Amino acid sequence: MLINSENGVIELKTFNTRLYRGMSPDQLKQTDFYKEKYHNMWDVKTGYFWYYFKLIEIKGYQLSFSLCFFEDQLDIIHMNTWENGDAKDWNEWTEEKEMNVFHKNNTFLIQILEMLPTQKKKKPYPSCTFKFPWGDVWSVYDPRSAASLMGINFNEEEKQI
Repeated sequence: MLINSENGVIELKTFNTRLYRGMSPDQLKQTDFYKEKYHNMWDVKTGYFWYYFKLIEIKGYQLSFSLCFFEDQLDIIHMNTWENGDAKDWNEWTEEKEMNVFHKNNTFLIQILEMLPTQKKKKPYPSCTFKFPWGDVWSVYDPRSAASLMGINFNEEEKQI
């Protein structure tokens, strides 16, 4: 299991790593996942820092992670699937290709969560949400940014440690 449905912890067994709400950047930097797959970091200059990672394989899917820290705590987790047929740049991008990524992301989440989405929407843009007591796992195609993305949002009450 990649995402623990009891608490939202991501378990990357290959790297003996757990990603969880409230984790500090220093704790992240001690992990094998960080040591082997770290790509780069973006300081947003607002207290937010994004850490980006190279692709890893999970259940036959190539998956990328982006971890957002607010001050000294992991706050947001974004993920995305990748295949060779996906657009590599704007010259290759089409809405059809991006919708394929959205559907692939949904299939991936259904497989790892072993459940169907709690909520599906077509407006204002296509999305799937899996609701849990601790927060949501979601997938969306956002035409404004021309991108598909998956992620984890934690409930506000879960943000305090």
